[in-house]
Amino acid sequence: MPRYQPRQKPAKKKKPKLERKLPRDPHKLYRWAATGTQKDYEKLARHARNARPSMPAHIDREAYTRLENVDRLRMIEEIQAHEKHDVSAGMFMDAVSWVLDKVPWGNWLWPVNAAQSAINAQKGDSLNEVDEQYARLVGATYKTVEQRPFIVDHWRRQVDLDSDYISVWDNLDGHRLIAVRGTQGTGTDIGEDILVGITGSSTNLIGNQLLQVMADTPQDTVVDLAAHSLGSSLALQSYGNQTIYDRIHETYLFNPAYSPFLRGKTDAYEKDTSVRYFINVKDAVSMGRAGHKAPRNVVYRSDGLGTAAHKLAQWQGHTSYQEPIYHAPPETAVHALKQTNADLFKREFDDAEQIPAEDVRDGSSAVPPQQTAPVFDFGDYDEFNYETL
Repeated sequence: MPRYQPRQKPAKKKKPKLERKLPRDPHKLYRWAATGTQKDYEKLARHARNARPSMPAHIDREAYTRLENVDRLRMIEEIQAHEKHDVSAGMFMDAVSWVLDKVPWGNWLWPVNAAQSAINAQKGDSLNEVDEQYARLVGATYKTVEQRPFIVDHWRRQVDLDSDYISVWDNLDGHRLIAVRGTQGTGTDIGEDILVGITGSSTNLIGNQLLQVMADTPQDTVVDLAAHSLGSSLALQSYGNQTIYDRIHETYLFNPAYSPFLRGKTDAYEKDTSVRYFINVKDAVSMGRAGHKAPRNVVYRSDGLGTAAHKLAQWQGHTSYQEPIYHAPPETAVHALKQTNADLFKREFDDAEQIPAEDVRDGSSAVPPQQTAPVFDFGDYDEFNYETL
């Protein structure tokens, strides 16, 4: 009688271990570094010190020492250096990857985010063309109403809606931007700055002006708002009126003002993805937000020292732009034309005809004896047989 063996259950496939590697995309790496709180960085540095005895030989000791004293500012600076292919920064990021692979995750979600950010794209990680245009429009609003340009790039200013703090710009697509300036040095500006620094909020100084702009704006028009420094606090204070907040499509806050003592209006909108923050981590005006999680939609920089870190020009485009570009676009594009050898020879010939006779020395002629393009000798070569094609 034949013997039958019972069917064996298939062996369970082991789940592959999730590799805790840092993302290669520097923009995603910026986003991950910015989400770390002060406690996250203290915990990372503590784990690095505890793991030093088992550090492998390929980890650079000097880079590992920097990791043991890491904070958010140093991490972002190292990421920037790594993006520029700095060898030392590359060793530092290798050390970070190794430490995150050794520490227990548990309830600590920040290392998990480091691995997941390699898969999930994060919003608000780098400047784009819209960001730069809006920064230039806010820069134009710093001028007095009489001195503000009428056209910036392809945006036209709506003069009848201007006020001391705001200017309204429309483009050819029917898109409207409300630009709110920051501190100019007036008594009102300084008073509002002090109020924001102490309480985290300003007065509702521009709320009625924004309501007037909304009343004069067609309902099907997409309206964005961009503000710098004190203007960010003034704009967010007006959002207490639900009508204004609902009408704004997206908000752009350049170097937003935080209170070092209390959480205010700037903190209240950090989880709103329609509010985009632009923060220089060396800017003292924005450093009141240090110690808690980063905004959902944010762009970080760490360039400049002192007042340079607070300037609006850093968000306006190329670093060579010291002042915003205020002019209308050209009517027709000018394209460069490729010159041929014959064109260059003709130009030399024309220039030679213009040489005065008294400047010709040794009996040489100012006009070349031959007025045709030069013939180049390519040496001996075989003619290509086109019949083989």
